[in-house]
Amino acid sequence: MRVACSHRAGEAGVPPVARSREHAGKPTGGDPILAGVAEANGFDVNESPEEQAFDYARTVALSDGVFAIALTLLVLNITVPSLAAVHRGELGRQLFHRHSELSSYALSFAVIGLLWVRHHTMFRVLNRIDMRLTVLNLFYLSFVAFLPYPTRVLGLYGSEPASVALYASTGAAVATCASLIRVHASRAHLLTPWGEQMLSRRQHWAVAPAVFLISIPIAFVNTTLAQATWLLLVLHGPLTAMRRKQPPAPPAS
Repeated sequence: MRVACSHRAGEAGVPPVARSREHAGKPTGGDPILAGVAEANGFDVNESPEEQAFDYARTVALSDGVFAIALTLLVLNITVPSLAAVHRGELGRQLFHRHSELSSYALSFAVIGLLWVRHHTMFRVLNRIDMRLTVLNLFYLSFVAFLPYPTRVLGLYGSEPASVALYASTGAAVATCASLIRVHASRAHLLTPWGEQMLSRRQHWAVAPAVFLISIPIAFVNTTLAQATWLLLVLHGPLTAMRRKQPPAPPAS
C-alpha cells in the first residue's frame, strides 16, 4: 500500500508529473515517526503518477464501501413483528410500536448520508494525501462503521439517557475525526486552491463535535430535546446554502 498521492488527473487519469515530482521524496506527512511506520510497512513516497492515482482510488473506494455498508446495516436494526396466527390482525399496531426504530433509522441515514457528502466533498479538493491523513481517515471510518450499533440501541431504548449519550459520543467521535482531517489537510497544504476557499466558508471545525457533546447532558433532562439538537447539523447545510442564494438587500435610499 502507498499513501502519498494526487488525484488531479490529466487526460489519461494520471496526476500531473510535475506535481508528483514536487512532492517525491518528502517525508510522509512531515512526521519522522509516521515516515518510519510507512517505510516499515512498505509505503513508498517516491511513486510514479500511475501509482499515486491508484492509491487515491483505493482510499476513496474503501471509504465509499464503509459508508455503503453502514447505510445498509441500518435497516437490519428494524425488527419484524412475530405474530401468532390468532393475532395477525395486530400487525398494524405492532408495526406502529416500532416507530422508535424507524425514527432512529431515519436519523442515522440522514447523519451518515451527510457525513458521506462532506467526506466526498473533502476528498474532491485534496491535491494529495499523506500518511497522517490516511491514518485519520481510518479512524474516521471505524466510527462510521460503528454507527449502526448505537442506532440499534437508540431504537430500542430511545427514552433512556444512556442510549442517547452513546449515540452522541459516537457522533462526537466521528465529527472530531472529520475535523482533524480538515485541519491537517489545511495545515499540511494538501488542498487545492479551490479547496482552501471552500473550507474557509464552512462552519468552524469544532461546531459539530460541540453539538453532539452538548446533547449528552441535555439527554439526562430530556432525551427528545437532546436528539432534536442533532437535527441542527443536518439542517445547517441546506439552510446556509439557501441563505447564500438570497439576493443582497437593496441599499438604503
